[in-house]
Amino acid sequence: MPATKTLPQCAEDAIETAIDEATDDDPTVLWWDDGGYLRDIVERVSHSLGCEFHAAEQTPLELRTEPPRGRTVWYVPHAASDDTDWFRDVENTGGVIELHIGKLATRCFGNDRLQATSVRTAYEDAEAGKREHIAQTLFRELNGDGGLPTLQGLQTKIVLDGHDDPVQFVLEHGVENLPDDTDDLLKLRDLLVEKGVVAVEGLTAEQEIVDRTRRWAVAEWLVEEGLDKSRLDPEYQPEPSSGLGISRPELQSVLSKTERAGELAHVYLNPDARFWHDILRTYDDPWELADCPVDASLEHELFEQWTHSFYNGAYELCASRATERYQRLETTYGDVPWTHVWEQAVEVANLAHELDTWDERGDTTDVVDLYGDVENGTWQIDDAVFKLIVSGSPEKDLPEEHPATGMLDDLRTSLVESRYLEYLRDLGELVADQIEAGSPFVGEHHAHQFFASEQEHLRSGQSVALFIVDALRFDLAHELAESIRRELPGLEVDENAWVGALPSDTAFGKAALTPGSKFSFAIGLEDSKLVPERNGRTITNYQREKLLKDDGWSYIMQSEDDTSGWSNTRVAYYWNDIDKGGEEGLTDFEELFTDRIRKISDIICEKLDQGEWDRAYVLSDHGFISLPKRVDIDDIHPPDSAETITRRWIAGENIDENAPGVLLDENAHLGYLNDDTKLSVLADPIQRFRNRGLPNARFYHGGVLPQEFVLNFITITQE
Repeated sequence: MPATKTLPQCAEDAIETAIDEATDDDPTVLWWDDGGYLRDIVERVSHSLGCEFHAAEQTPLELRTEPPRGRTVWYVPHAASDDTDWFRDVENTGGVIELHIGKLATRCFGNDRLQATSVRTAYEDAEAGKREHIAQTLFRELNGDGGLPTLQGLQTKIVLDGHDDPVQFVLEHGVENLPDDTDDLLKLRDLLVEKGVVAVEGLTAEQEIVDRTRRWAVAEWLVEEGLDKSRLDPEYQPEPSSGLGISRPELQSVLSKTERAGELAHVYLNPDARFWHDILRTYDDPWELADCPVDASLEHELFEQWTHSFYNGAYELCASRATERYQRLETTYGDVPWTHVWEQAVEVANLAHELDTWDERGDTTDVVDLYGDVENGTWQIDDAVFKLIVSGSPEKDLPEEHPATGMLDDLRTSLVESRYLEYLRDLGELVADQIEAGSPFVGEHHAHQFFASEQEHLRSGQSVALFIVDALRFDLAHELAESIRRELPGLEVDENAWVGALPSDTAFGKAALTPGSKFSFAIGLEDSKLVPERNGRTITNYQREKLLKDDGWSYIMQSEDDTSGWSNTRVAYYWNDIDKGGEEGLTDFEELFTDRIRKISDIICEKLDQGEWDRAYVLSDHGFISLPKRVDIDDIHPPDSAETITRRWIAGENIDENAPGVLLDENAHLGYLNDDTKLSVLADPIQRFRNRGLPNARFYHGGVLPQEFVLNFITITQE
């Protein structure tokens, strides 16, 4: 039953009644207020009725210093006293009101005053500190702002320090902030019963009240998601919805509004509080209930069945289900370990599906397109492996009872180590077969042709910036492009596959990205050393810089603070941190590379945002292979005919098809190998030519895996 009047309205009724019943035409009305919480209300109402208002500040005798003139309200902020006759005349000719805020509040409920006496007694029985709080609650709830409360709602707020729903209060706070007073605790229990939580009826222990309320709320949500309520004990079976408006489970309402959702995940997914374990562990299909984000038993059953589906090879189903669970937990709890685990489960399932079907996703007779298709290429496998490694081991933050703590690491390890390595070796065999057949280099965009192919834009008089990033593998370039799109949405950012110079090492890759015609670039042996050339001249670092400067480009290295260089309309900026970090032999370079991509993105976005650039390119000299942490390297002895020996390739005039690896000669149709130069380049990811010992680094390039030579060049223009 809702209140029918506000406190000001009831105060007005009281004063008007006292005036009407007074024998004097212009009476004085004396208002005694035990506690003094009604002063503002009585003063405003008095003025609205045309009465003068005087309040006793120290003692009631202050009100007798001057005789009243006309209708007057005298206000005394404490209880009436029987020890004085100071106001006998007022009692005889005017009116006396003895109402504190608790009594006045009962009048707000009209004909239900008898039931509302609990409000008055709550105020009168409270100690000083609690009484002030109750007064504040009554004033706030019954002043008319925002509607009038029900009696039950008002009683709840009195008991729970302003909280208006006993069920939601207990679900969120537990025993924390429960009433210390036994009577108040029992009042709370009775309010819970009135709200439908009959499971707490007759209880007196606060922890038991909390436990059963939470169990009841979890049951309500499970039923909402499809659990047959007949499987529950009668006292936990939720009442059917009234059908009026939109209703949702109490616990769902709590978790959607609270700022403590992350904390509550540790309550409602706590393995020590498995609310309905006996029912859920035998439930035929727990995924029918997956949208219910509470109860550790359900959470554990879901993950165990998900793992079973994974081992059966149902990767698409696993990805769909993990996404469903992740979204529900993320929406409910936000950034918590359970959310992170299911987020990684999505990545695990997607990667497993990609590794299982990679040779079905494109034309396996064109390895460049198979790998380098921006939308569907198998570069996405490298991206998925990289991100899975960077995401770490979220299951370590879960309670040890969660099945992910014993399962997820095995799944993750099998993918990023054995199955990924198997994929790399299969891909290497595919490349080797195609090179031996006279492809895959025919008809592709080659990096050494970049300046010639793009000369229309590079020599148009437009302002152009080149960002040449060492060892920017295809997937990292895509991540960089996505970062630029997010930061500078007004720019057009395109990605295209290009074939880098072979062998896929820095000296050749950077030399290829120099001005000159398509036919001026060459790679050949000079004094038994393999070198890159432009127009017949060896391209050293100095010569590369000179070629660019002679062509009108500012040449800026990452370490240089060349402000004047950036004032030019054509700038070539070199950034080497990725290759440097990988070749330093770091074992955990994925996290380092993530940071490097963020930094180069910041640099590029800053320069593009500050300058009036018509066009910009992000280029790379080569990619790389990132091997699993645990792998046995196949150490190969190079043949005697090798004149230049590196980890992933050898060169010489007399290298033939019997040499380890894939033979690159005039039949490979690269278009830039000198006639007397032959290369044997490794396609197997674990093979290395023996060359002054064998390092343990996981980071390699120089071979002919697509990860090493198929590059993602980014073009940025004004939209």
